[in-house]
Amino acid sequence: MSSTTKDPAWPVLVQISGEGACAALMNRKAFRKSLETGFPWIVHPETLRVLPWPGEPQILSLSELSGCFLLTLPPGSILEPYGKGTPPEVNPDDRRDMEENPLSEIGGMEKNSVMEQLTILIAQRHKTMPDGSYTTHLFEQGIDKILKKTGEEAVELLLARNDKDVIYESADLVYHLLVLLEASGLSWSEVTRELSRRHSE
Repeated sequence: MSSTTKDPAWPVLVQISGEGACAALMNRKAFRKSLETGFPWIVHPETLRVLPWPGEPQILSLSELSGCFLLTLPPGSILEPYGKGTPPEVNPDDRRDMEENPLSEIGGMEKNSVMEQLTILIAQRHKTMPDGSYTTHLFEQGIDKILKKTGEEAVELLLARNDKDVIYESADLVYHLLVLLEASGLSWSEVTRELSRRHSE
């Protein structure tokens, strides 16, 4: 059984290519086993045991964001890793909550892309400003600090020396970019529209 103090469970946002999204729990042990085996391992929300994802699908991508993991699986992967029914909900950006209450409910994820889920989550954090949330901390620091932090993440990406670091730092940069857009009163959809405009030219 995983220890809630030495190896707390964090949320993992799961995108199954072309089919939808779901949520699960993952700790450091599960994260390492996932990287070693090439298929995902997750933490059971009740027993806290580390178990393989049903069917052992190949991992397309796996990275760590501030307070959560991001996982992409191939089409055909099982969408409900804990069986049928809606698992309890988690706070995908609040490590402290997960350490204090690893059995917090998970799930309820709409079938949106991970980017859409993060955009919605960040907007909710901006509106409610829950205590202990890293996203809340960023908003409290103000736009100048968010700009500085986003720049720091960009530099860390430039200094990445291998594929794993590039993925890790890219995830951090994207997250902070979404926070910057929200703090500026802008949206990710405006960025995608601009990309579409350029692509059509």
